[in-house]
Amino acid sequence: MDIRKIISKQKKSEITETILRQLPDWFGVEKSILHYIETVGDKEFYSAYIDDKAVGFIALDFHNDFTAEIYLIGIKKEYHRNGIGKKLISHAEKAVISRECKLLMVKTLGDSHPDENYAKTREFYKNVGFMPLEEIKEIWGEPNPCLIMVKPLNEGP
Repeated sequence: MDIRKIISKQKKSEITETILRQLPDWFGVEKSILHYIETVGDKEFYSAYIDDKAVGFIALDFHNDFTAEIYLIGIKKEYHRNGIGKKLISHAEKAVISRECKLLMVKTLGDSHPDENYAKTREFYKNVGFMPLEEIKEIWGEPNPCLIMVKPLNEGP
């Protein structure tokens, strides 16, 4: 497996659409999928490849000099639990540190929502070093509580 930085907006959108459409348990709302396909082109974007086939991606958004966000991450379901997500996060951390950011954040569905798939997502983020900061219902609305998770980044040992 190798990770490649993708520059082409069209390629970013193609990879995003292909992978998100294979993840209906996380991305089942057509309007949201179309929004991500449209907006991912402006993000820093890396894709994981196996045998020259994109199997996962991570898109980063830089909010200020100190904080970057995992705007979107997706791995084809048949490749879950194979270390690809961890490798994408690690690669993203290096990219964020190279820009001298100190925090990496991610927004995900909060603990107060019973969705089992997102419980696994939160566990994944905790396992790679993210800590819950705050659950906010005003971002995505009452039915979809948003949990903000953060990870402080170290530049050295």
